[in-house]
Amino acid sequence: MRVGVFDSGLGGLTVLSALLEVSSGVEFFYLGDTARVPYGIRSAETVVNYALECAAFLHRFDIDLLVVACNTASAKATKALRERFPQTEVYEVITPAVEEVLKLNPSRVGVIGTPATVVSNVYKNLLLEGNPNLKVLQRATPLLVPLVEEGITEGTVAETVLRHYLEGWRGEIDTLLLGCTHYPLLEETIKKLYPEWGVVNSAKPLAVKLSKQLTLGGENKIRLFFSDRSAFLEEMVQRIPLKGKLEGTEIFSWEEIVI
Repeated sequence: MRVGVFDSGLGGLTVLSALLEVSSGVEFFYLGDTARVPYGIRSAETVVNYALECAAFLHRFDIDLLVVACNTASAKATKALRERFPQTEVYEVITPAVEEVLKLNPSRVGVIGTPATVVSNVYKNLLLEGNPNLKVLQRATPLLVPLVEEGITEGTVAETVLRHYLEGWRGEIDTLLLGCTHYPLLEETIKKLYPEWGVVNSAKPLAVKLSKQLTLGGENKIRLFFSDRSAFLEEMVQRIPLKGKLEGTEIFSWEEIVI
C-alpha cells in the first residue's frame, strides 16, 4: 500500500510519526509545503488550491490513500479533495480528534488552532453535535506554527507565547484540543504549564483509526518532500521518530513542477 501525507510544513511529521507507529509494510510519501507555510492565514480559496496541488503531487506516486495532515486544509479542502480524486480514500485529522475528546466526557473544552481553522468553527460544531451540553471555547493562536517551524518548542520563549494565549483559560477548561498538527511538538510544554488539563492532539486518534488498514507486515518505507529548505528542517526531521526506512529527503520548487 502507498500512502500520501501532506501538511503546510513540518507539523504533519507528527501525524506521519503516529501512522508509522501503527503500520507495517507501507510506503509513505510525505509532502511538507514549507515554501508556503502557514496555511492558516490564507483565504479558503487559496487553501483549497494549495491542497489540490499537494494532492496532485503525491498522486504521482500512485498512492492508494491520502492523509490531510493539516487542520486548516482538513477544514477547508477535504470536500474538494474527495471530489477531485474520487479513486483515492481521503482522511482528515479533525473528526478522529473530536471523537477522542468526546470519549473523555469533558465538560469544558478549549480548542486552539490557526485563524482559518477557528473561523470555520469545524471543531466547535462537531463537538457540540456530539455533546450539546459542552462548553466550547476557541482561540486562534497564529504565532504557534511559526514558533514550531523555527524549532522553538520549549524554554522561555515558547512558554511566554503559550501563556499569552492560554493563561486566560486556567480554571475555565478541563480539556485542551490541539487543532493543528504542529501543536503536538508543544504538547510537553503545555502539559508542564497546565498539568490539570487533558490534552488531545490530532495525530494519535487518526493513527488508531487507520491502524488495521495499514498493518501489512514488513518494513515501512518513507520518502520526504519539502517545497523549501527551512532553517530547522533537518533538526525537526531528526527530532520526530520515523519508524521505517527513510529512502530520501528531497527539496523541490513549485515553479519547476507542472501540477
